Amino acid sequence: MAVETKGHSAISAVMRVKPPRRMHGLIVGVSFAVGLTFGATAGFAQIASDSAPATDETVEATTAEPAVTGSDGAETPEVLTTEATAQDAAQSDASQNADQEMVTPSGDATSAVVFMYHRFGEGEYPSTNITMEQFDQHVKELTSGPYTVMGVPQIVSALADGKGVPDRTIGITVDDAYRSVYEKAWPVFREHNLPFTVFVSTEQLDSGYANYMTWDMVRELSKAGVTIGGHSQNHAHLPDFDIDRVKAELANSAARFEEELGYVPEIFAYPYGEANGEVIAAVKEAGYRAAFGQQSGAMHTESDFMYLPRYALNEHYGAMDRFNLAANSLPLVVSDVTPADYTLTRNPPAFGFTLAEPAPSMNCYPSEGEPTMSRLGEERVEIRLDGPVSSGRWRINCTAMGPDSRWRWFGMLYTVP
Repeated sequence: MAVETKGHSAISAVMRVKPPRRMHGLIVGVSFAVGLTFGATAGFAQIASDSAPATDETVEATTAEPAVTGSDGAETPEVLTTEATAQDAAQSDASQNADQEMVTPSGDATSAVVFMYHRFGEGEYPSTNITMEQFDQHVKELTSGPYTVMGVPQIVSALADGKGVPDRTIGITVDDAYRSVYEKAWPVFREHNLPFTVFVSTEQLDSGYANYMTWDMVRELSKAGVTIGGHSQNHAHLPDFDIDRVKAELANSAARFEEELGYVPEIFAYPYGEANGEVIAAVKEAGYRAAFGQQSGAMHTESDFMYLPRYALNEHYGAMDRFNLAANSLPLVVSDVTPADYTLTRNPPAFGFTLAEPAPSMNCYPSEGEPTMSRLGEERVEIRLDGPVSSGRWRINCTAMGPDSRWRWFGMLYTVP
């Protein structure tokens, strides 16, 4: 599956950094406060839930991740105006791209980590915001550590085609096109030549809200090489809609992109990370080549490319220990996942999967419910809960230690009616 690259003339699609270095040491998990419960096996932590309400302002950054410890010994929580103008910009981008060949680095790795941001330096929204101090630390790590930061379309193309990427490849995404992305984050990304993707819900720009970017700003980013992605028209809970309304959301959004930018994006992010089989089929039918959710884990060559994982970053889950662990993570490769649909029809869910290779020390942690895990041989894992889970979003994350003290992750997010 090839993903065409648009508008990458000014910001390189890849940034190479220093050779790999040794990761932070493994820290043993212990009990933590509200919302953070560690499993019985040393080194595994459950982040139970994000207590913030499920609104447009909320990132659910829940993950089940290894416990990490700060320098003081205390546990640290994890966790983009006229049609003619748009056409001129698109033609300009196309002309520049024709003169500059996109080079995607190759390597032996078959996975990559993608991060998700929302707001920058907007402290009144901690569940969707990253502080500028945290952001500066992330950028410093990415530009001085053992990483290769690539444009998300290039990562998707390489892995979907079964090609290798450099070890510790990183992709950067930002949801919702808040103005702080343009005013605060973009100057930093641009200074360090870090490619990134902004997922845009078109109605939020059309409504002219002061805290969102304008179409002029989005055009400027696109012309400078920032990848623009689709995020629906109204940032809606798509699984709640009938399929005709979902298709209308996607068609209306595509029409606005064509009018304002002169093209329709080719990658998508589900609002709130929510999807089901019909929604995914509609997104694919609309022409998107890949789509991202909000479940934790590293994407890889065997991933569902219409429901790819990302690690959410915000004030609560933006500490450097957690960032480093996620950036260095590897996929826990599984198949035959049940439930197969990302919206539950049975509650409590009967969750299970088959491991691609043995992981004897693996543990799984749900965001709600007391789990009982059964192992059928070395490959099959079944999880049962002690009762129904609340409506909204239910997460489960499984982790196991991999090579070189790097954690393997597999996360799922299910919409609960």
